[in-house]
Amino acid sequence: MENLDKKYFINIGANGTFADSGKVHSTPMDVDAIFSFLEENDLEKLVIYFHGGLVTEKNGLAAAELMKNYFADVKSKRHVVSFIWETGPMETLSQNLKKVKELAGTDLFEEVTKFVIKIVGKRLGIEDARGGGEYLEDDTIFDEKHKAAPFENLDQSMGARGGAGLDIDDEEELYSEYYKKLELESKKLIAEEGSDEITNLPTENDVITRGGFLTIATVVAKIAFAVLKRYYNKTHHDFYPTIMEEAFRKIYLDKVGHWGWKQMKDKSAEIFSSNSGLTGDNQHAGTYFLNQLNNYVENRLASGKKIEIELIGHSAGSIAICNLLEATTKNFPSIKYNTVFFLAPACRTDLFLEKGKLAMDNGVFKNFKMFTMEENSEKKDHCLPYIYTHSLLYLVSGLFEEEVDAKIMGLHEQFKIEGRYAGFTELVQLNSFINSNKLVLSVDTTNFDESMRSKSLKHGDFDNDIDTLRSILKSI
Repeated sequence: MENLDKKYFINIGANGTFADSGKVHSTPMDVDAIFSFLEENDLEKLVIYFHGGLVTEKNGLAAAELMKNYFADVKSKRHVVSFIWETGPMETLSQNLKKVKELAGTDLFEEVTKFVIKIVGKRLGIEDARGGGEYLEDDTIFDEKHKAAPFENLDQSMGARGGAGLDIDDEEELYSEYYKKLELESKKLIAEEGSDEITNLPTENDVITRGGFLTIATVVAKIAFAVLKRYYNKTHHDFYPTIMEEAFRKIYLDKVGHWGWKQMKDKSAEIFSSNSGLTGDNQHAGTYFLNQLNNYVENRLASGKKIEIELIGHSAGSIAICNLLEATTKNFPSIKYNTVFFLAPACRTDLFLEKGKLAMDNGVFKNFKMFTMEENSEKKDHCLPYIYTHSLLYLVSGLFEEEVDAKIMGLHEQFKIEGRYAGFTELVQLNSFINSNKLVLSVDTTNFDESMRSKSLKHGDFDNDIDTLRSILKSI
C-alpha cells in the first residue's frame, strides 16, 4: 500500500499542509503530476474521496487503494484522488477507545456504574426493578453488563416514555434540591452496599479527586443527575449508552478530553486555508489542489471538453467536504461538482446547512445522495461491545461534541424528526433537504434502482461495502 502510485492520493501533513508526516509524503509537485496525468489522458471524470477520522495512515492508504481499484478507469476516462487527511489526533482517539475498554474494566469504574444504574433505574421506574421504585438487583446488573448490549431489552420496553414521570428540577447541581437528594441517596446506598475498596478509598485517589470529586458518592450522584437530566430534557441516547457517556465525561474527561475530535475538525478546515505568501510544503494541500483543479476545469471548458467531478465523504470525511464546498464557493468559481455522496456522515447538522446546503443553493453541486443506517441498525452497531452499545455517530453526538445530544447529520433517529426530535428547526431543514434529494437507509439490497442499495451494518463499513460502492458507481 505504501507503494500506491501518488497520482491516486494526497497525504495531508500538520495543519492541513504538505508537511512531511508519516511514511508517505505528498508534495505540490505530486499534485501537479496528478493534473498532468489527467491532461495527458484526456480524463473527463474525477472522483474525490475523503475517508473518516478513525483512520491511520496505513488504513488511509488501504482505503485509497480500494477507491483506485473501484473507481479509476482510464478507458472510461475516470480517475480518483483520495485525501489521506487525518493521521494524528484521530490515531490518539483510536488509542483512547482502546483505553476506555481498560478504564471501563476497572473494579472502581464497575462499582461506580453499578450504583448509577441502581439510582437511575429506580428514578426512571424501570419495571424490572421489582415493579419500579426499587433498586435493580446486583445479579440482574451483573447479567446485563455481561451482554454485548447491556439493557437493550430495557430500552425497547421503555420506548419513548423515557423520563416522562421525573420530578427533577432544571437547576444546576449547586442549586438543585433534586441533586442534593441524589447525593444523600448515593451516600446511603454506598454505605449499605459498597465494597471495602470503595468505602475506604483514599481521598488522594487521582481518578476521584480530579475536578473536585472528593467522594465516590459525589461521583455517583453527579453521573446519575446528568443522566436523569438528559432523560428529562429528552437528550438521552437510551439507558446504558447515556450512563456510559456521562461516566466517561465525569470521571475520565482529563484522560480522553474531547478525544482529538476538535483538533480533527480544525485540521479539516486548515486543509483549505489561504496559501497567500506560502510556498512549497508550507502550503495548504486542499487549497493547492483546488487551485490546480480550477485551472484544469477552465482549460477543459475553454476547449469545449467535458468535465464532471464527484465528491465522496465517509464519516468525518463529510466535515472535510463541507469545508471544501465553502472554499470552492468563495474562491474557485469555475469548479462545479456533479454529486456529493455522504456515507454515514459525522458532520454536525448545522455545519452542513451552513456550508453544504448553501453550496448547493449557490449551484456549486447539482446532486446529493446520503447512505446511512436506519435507527434500529445504528443502535445495534456496538462501537465498543459490552461498554458503548450504539454506533460511533451516537458517541460523537453524546461525548465528542461540546454539548450532549449534538445534532449529527447521519443519525436517522434525529433527521427523521419524529418524537423528541420533531421540534428542532435545523432538523426540519435537514429533513426537507434530504427528502428533496436521495437517501439510502441500510440495509437495502433489493431496491429496483441499483444505485440505491447498501448493506452496511457497521459505521466503518460503508466505504468498503460492495453494494454501497456499486451504488455510487451506478450513480456516476
